[in-house]
Amino acid sequence: MSSPSRSGRKGMRAPLTSRLIGWSVPLLVEAGALARSAILARVIGGDELGRAMVLTLVLRLAEMISDVGVERLLMQRHAAATPGLMAALHGACVLRGLAMAVLLAALALPMAWTFKGGAGVEIYAALAFAPLLRAFLHLDYRLAERDLRLWPLAIVEGGSVAVMLAALPLALMVWVDHRAMLLVLLAAAGAQVALSHLVARQVYRIRFDRAVLAEVLGFGAPLVVNAGLMFLTFQADRLIVAGWYGWAEVAIYSVAMQLAMLPAQITGRAAGSLLAPRLRGLTGAGLTGMARRAVAAYLALGLCFAAGFAIAAPSLIALVYGAGFRPDTGIALAFGLAAGARIARTPVSQLAVSLGRTGDPARANLWRAAALAPAFITASMGLPLTAIAIAAAVGEAAATCRALHLARGVLFPLSTPKVFA
Repeated sequence: MSSPSRSGRKGMRAPLTSRLIGWSVPLLVEAGALARSAILARVIGGDELGRAMVLTLVLRLAEMISDVGVERLLMQRHAAATPGLMAALHGACVLRGLAMAVLLAALALPMAWTFKGGAGVEIYAALAFAPLLRAFLHLDYRLAERDLRLWPLAIVEGGSVAVMLAALPLALMVWVDHRAMLLVLLAAAGAQVALSHLVARQVYRIRFDRAVLAEVLGFGAPLVVNAGLMFLTFQADRLIVAGWYGWAEVAIYSVAMQLAMLPAQITGRAAGSLLAPRLRGLTGAGLTGMARRAVAAYLALGLCFAAGFAIAAPSLIALVYGAGFRPDTGIALAFGLAAGARIARTPVSQLAVSLGRTGDPARANLWRAAALAPAFITASMGLPLTAIAIAAAVGEAAATCRALHLARGVLFPLSTPKVFA
């Protein structure tokens, strides 16, 4: 049940412990993914790592285009989260998981045909077990997150990363190639579900409520559109590389992008845990002040990261993954700028969702999606990977400018009488 004291927390600074957990958990999650790919790179080599990363892309595709934002609806909803509502949201998660599993099974044959020399049909199809497992996630730890109680989040997310890394050497004992990634992904999904039930205070119940499903779909439909755009903008570059270049190039491009986007993923997750609860219910000058401070802080963070990545990334990647994975300076600079722009966009996206304007992130990401056209053209012309990375950076910058423009009614309320124009 929601705490009566929650309304008193709106707009207030999160406790120090919550802030530490809110930043350290996403850092741990992304560091775990980085460690996973680094270990695989050392053991199975560049070509096999490229095949393994395409497996993760396919799973990510299914996750993103089915993401109706159940957790974000729970975070944004002003009313108390009753046991009946939680059971109905669990029902929505089950339906989503089943839909994801069907989608992955349907994609198995086309993906195997499209990427010749990659994973087999049976491996792509087996990915369907990951969303089937996650369909039964207990949402109680997300309810605790809404109250800025983040220890359950730390146990669930951090524990699943620990299990994933522990499963990696065992998976490599079974398959010393890209198929080990499948076992690792399934282990992480199973651990996440088990731990979510372990930390829950409420009894797990499932029910299917048409009214709640309609609310979820109404809230989440724009998020699904945005997720599709985000996949196109965040992942499709790598599919273009996979289609036009070799598997080793896929690995080089993917490693550089993964490392560049790691801080963007961390800041996004941290904002969901720390910024979103503080924005919920704010209006007027309080909302404007907090939004401006958040935008300024994330913009500074993005600029600092862009500069640091351009300087340090080539040597760092060569050190961690091996000299064969070292990107050139142009790729490092382009990805640093792209990630910096995405970091700067983070608080604006949280602001839009907190106001129920879930379509605004999609409107901004249309500009990033448009950058796929020049990326495709450069790949078809046989230009270096740097050209594709530059297209990504331009698209991210355009998307951030559009997001700020959409948020001008909150950031600069005197310029327009509307909350968002």
